[in-house]
Amino acid sequence: MPWKAFLVLVGTTLVLTLPVGAEPQTSRAAPAASRAAPAAVDSLSAAAISPTRIYPEPAVYLLLKLPGDAVTVRYSPGSLDRAANLQTRLELASRAFKRWVDVKLEVTLYVLTREEWRQAGYDVPYGVPVRVGHRGLAAPAEGDAGTVELWAEMLKGSLPAVAGAPIRGTPQQAATMILADLVTQLLMCEILVDDVGIAGGEPWVRGLMTHLASVDLVRRYEEVRLGDLDTMYSLLAQGRPARAFSTRDYSPDLRLSDWMWFQAQFHVGSQTILAKAGKGALKKMKKLRKQTGGVLNGDVLLRRYDNLNTWYHDSFTSVSLRR
Repeated sequence: MPWKAFLVLVGTTLVLTLPVGAEPQTSRAAPAASRAAPAAVDSLSAAAISPTRIYPEPAVYLLLKLPGDAVTVRYSPGSLDRAANLQTRLELASRAFKRWVDVKLEVTLYVLTREEWRQAGYDVPYGVPVRVGHRGLAAPAEGDAGTVELWAEMLKGSLPAVAGAPIRGTPQQAATMILADLVTQLLMCEILVDDVGIAGGEPWVRGLMTHLASVDLVRRYEEVRLGDLDTMYSLLAQGRPARAFSTRDYSPDLRLSDWMWFQAQFHVGSQTILAKAGKGALKKMKKLRKQTGGVLNGDVLLRRYDNLNTWYHDSFTSVSLRR
């Protein structure tokens, strides 16, 4: 499935298809340090763990602060463009959910360099955002050779490439930040789904509702990006065959590659619900939860949405295969 087009909010125009291995043009504005390969390149090793495990918050004494209505950003000096871009995206998500919750939606985002990421000790490779603290997210401050190698491995050699000159780094490095931003928004939706109260009684239901929120958000505000989300998750699904796992296998302790495979399944499942529920799907989920005693579980969803049954049985095995 080909990439379509991304609109980059800061520093460039459209994203087109560029196969990994092609020689990108380095931005004229990029400093020499941003073009150098890092000392160690992260990969999808067995040590790489799911980004939804709650990690400690990083040290903030050297980070600058960008206040916001719902999203406060602590960022590494020199990363204001990234901080402002991510804050705009996450504030939009917060405003979309505000009317459904009684509590104040507040999230802290940390935008970190590779060295700051290493010092924080996260088990997720630099280039993939993570959950931190009670209501926090940590995201990469810039792309580098390591993030290009990481995302190329996850997407089977197919990266979106940025047309024009990014503010920093090469077009491929900038493309990995676009992909990281999609996952950052997904993790933000996980926090908001908990706030709304539709996380469900089972981990896989929480994952499905998170993607329902994410796709609903994109449909309302950035519909042109739906095709790109489909492409990303289609490529991530190729890491494992269909029915590689049971829903009972889904947990925050999954390896990163396995977690990504589950996200690809949940993305398809969320669109299956939206196809039948239509406009206001999240509101309908909240109403369904109240009708079933305050807990939204898998059996309720499968009974309510017949087409979801087909997706469920085509995507997952009934027997846990996790080793």
